[in-house]
Amino acid sequence: MDENIPLTSDERLMAAVSHLFGMVVALIVWATQREKSRFVRFQSIQALAFDGALMLVSTIVFFCLFAVMMLGMLGSMAAAFNDPASMDEIGLMFMIPSFGPFLIFACIFPFSFVILAIRMFAALSILGGRDFRYPIIGKWTESFLEER
Repeated sequence: MDENIPLTSDERLMAAVSHLFGMVVALIVWATQREKSRFVRFQSIQALAFDGALMLVSTIVFFCLFAVMMLGMLGSMAAAFNDPASMDEIGLMFMIPSFGPFLIFACIFPFSFVILAIRMFAALSILGGRDFRYPIIGKWTESFLEER
């Protein structure tokens, strides 16, 4: 695709909306506009692939961090039951792993701003009439569409 493509305002708007509002909206845009515009079809599938990759990575990170938190709780229970004299410290042992969700949130929350900035950059680029491609996903999406 060219750097500056002559697009209608509706095509630019539909493509920008598919990047900005997430997977469900991108799927709706793709389903309703795939036959009307090659540009909108490409941008909506690219947005779907980006959101799918984010969902996959988020799920993997969530389960890994959840497993670490559960292992911490099980370890603190095992330590408490191995030393009955320290049963009064069991509250502290359970308290440390229970901070896990808050630490996870504190570590992951800044990435949501980065993802929002990427989405906004994609939408603004498209509204400006420029073609937007995610670095890896864009090439994959283009090759996927060429096979069809």
